[in-house]
Amino acid sequence: MKQLPPLEPFSWVERPKPVSEMRFAVITTAGLHVRGEENFELSDASYRVIASDQDTAKLIMSHVSTNFDRSGFRDDVNVVFPLDRFRELAADGVIGGLASAHYSFMGGGLMPDAYETSVRSLASLLKRDGVDAVFITPVCPNCTRATCAIAHYLESEGILTTGIALVRENATALRPPRLLWVTFPFGYPLGKPNDPAFQRRVIEAGLDLLNRSSGPVLEDCADELPPIDLESVDACPVNFSQPGRNASTWRARLANERMLLQPWYEMSLRRRGRTMVGLSRDGIGDILDMVGSWLDDRKQPFPKTKVFKFGIEDAKAWYSEALSAQPGEYGPGQVERVLYHETVLGAALKEYFNHFATDPKTIITARLIAPRWAMEASTGAGAIDKHGNLVEQPAAKAMREAEQHDAGKGDSHD
Repeated sequence: MKQLPPLEPFSWVERPKPVSEMRFAVITTAGLHVRGEENFELSDASYRVIASDQDTAKLIMSHVSTNFDRSGFRDDVNVVFPLDRFRELAADGVIGGLASAHYSFMGGGLMPDAYETSVRSLASLLKRDGVDAVFITPVCPNCTRATCAIAHYLESEGILTTGIALVRENATALRPPRLLWVTFPFGYPLGKPNDPAFQRRVIEAGLDLLNRSSGPVLEDCADELPPIDLESVDACPVNFSQPGRNASTWRARLANERMLLQPWYEMSLRRRGRTMVGLSRDGIGDILDMVGSWLDDRKQPFPKTKVFKFGIEDAKAWYSEALSAQPGEYGPGQVERVLYHETVLGAALKEYFNHFATDPKTIITARLIAPRWAMEASTGAGAIDKHGNLVEQPAAKAMREAEQHDAGKGDSHD
């Protein structure tokens, strides 16, 4: 399958001193920021600053992609943004120290060149902070391309880079300086939540790539996720098979479901001491009322896209935390499957998806609502370039042209 061309000219910086003497910054493409700061938006190539002493419990995620599992971040910030692991590495003398600030991009929906301006600007900040190298983590299918772009542009500015690749084909095609390919699920760049030793092994394997004398370097991670006993924990503390009273409308059904889940969300908040909810200005009751109202009366104006997007992301986060309130180890996708296949909210999101997916002009809105696996459908393969234009990606174009060619051959035989 045809891929994007390599990032050129190839960028490579020789390691100037031992890793144990180097000052590091952590960069993620997970769309993280401190609660209350501006959310990331579609086609957003900007970055957010995260102080080195930031309480990571206050970080939330406004990544626009629906095609990765946020439960890793729900259970452990470090599986996405390993600031605590890097603090430990600095304390143990494995690295020389940490930058005064770290950074988050949003890796969804953009072509690699869209990041050039902001990354080159960031490079000057990193240099003033005395940063020698950065470690980059992706989360979504498109994020490996964003990671490659960030690495390429930083390295061209003289800053060493290493990090994680979730899609090997993208890293092979784009040829960033050095990345470690992992087999972990999307949303789990460091593998296993709440397992510092596992996460640290992955990070140190990535740091070891800085010792290679030439590139591009793309090596396989030796660690794989151990199997999880999915029967050891109930991912759904509520029986959704019994409808509530007077649940004849979407609004009523969603309101009843919220009442069922409310105590479990509160239990999750007490147990975890943090929440992913916080992108919308509205509370969960108002969000679910918005979701149900339009489905009950589709003649009324549709909510503003940003209000709707941030609202449903908060709703999904609220449900995810409520459904996983009981202690235990949850597998990737385990809670998401319950959300999309057993809840009223999941059914409502599928209704919205199907409404927008039927029109090519609104297919991009469908992409913001539900993941492809839940809908068993493709939502297109376009991305935004540095000029702000929606362009067809090479692989999608090649497939479309092949289908048109095959169709033409079939017509010629009629």
